[in-house]
Amino acid sequence: MSWFEDWFDSPLYEFLYAYRDEEEANQLADLIENHISPETYPEVVDVGCGRGRHSRSLAERGFSVTGFDLSPKAIEKARKIADEWNLTNVRFLINDMRTPLPETFDAAVNLFTTFGYFIDEQENVKVLKSVRAMLKPNGFFLIDFMNAKKVEHELKAEEHGVHKGIEYSIRRYIQDGCVYKEIQFRGEVIDGMRTYTERVRLFDKQWFMESLNKTGFTPIKIWGDYSGTSFDEDNSPRLVILSHSNEQG
Repeated sequence: MSWFEDWFDSPLYEFLYAYRDEEEANQLADLIENHISPETYPEVVDVGCGRGRHSRSLAERGFSVTGFDLSPKAIEKARKIADEWNLTNVRFLINDMRTPLPETFDAAVNLFTTFGYFIDEQENVKVLKSVRAMLKPNGFFLIDFMNAKKVEHELKAEEHGVHKGIEYSIRRYIQDGCVYKEIQFRGEVIDGMRTYTERVRLFDKQWFMESLNKTGFTPIKIWGDYSGTSFDEDNSPRLVILSHSNEQG
């Protein structure tokens, strides 16, 4: 089993990232809506949607959203919350991001570093090819990734905490072009100790520009955060790239 299949299906994933709130998702959705009109580009696919945080924000803005993820637990949670919110213009499917859905959309998004999960570079390129296959000509693709240069310079090596009777410790390190996060949980409520690992390739702006061009996209805007500030390779927290899909992918 791949690390992401094990980790993203765990209830401890939600425990660790409970701080990720709707306000942050709304800020990114605002940026998307400012450049991709739901009136002109209504059909959006959220590639690697997780528990649907951003899909819901986009649906609230009038987009018709299809979100998919490989994690059955994540999709189950996404569907449950969408039902609770009475959102009828969003649906969630189980699917690998390397495999395109058999339909096309006006726009695609891949958000909050839901990319770079594979050691083999070409497996990551397959994700871009899959997105292109799901887009209509002259559609939009927005990808939101970490700023690899900033991560390399400012990586926090260790972190510890206790929450709801569960102790957690995080060890971060960079090896072979990837950033790793080893996470351990301890506590009686989880019956001992659990260990998980996250791993993401450290792709920089140049890699994305070259790879997007090779897979049928033309980058048109680059931002360094969700407020739309210009990208600064040394200081920006995020790398957000908006591209057009070419006539011929």
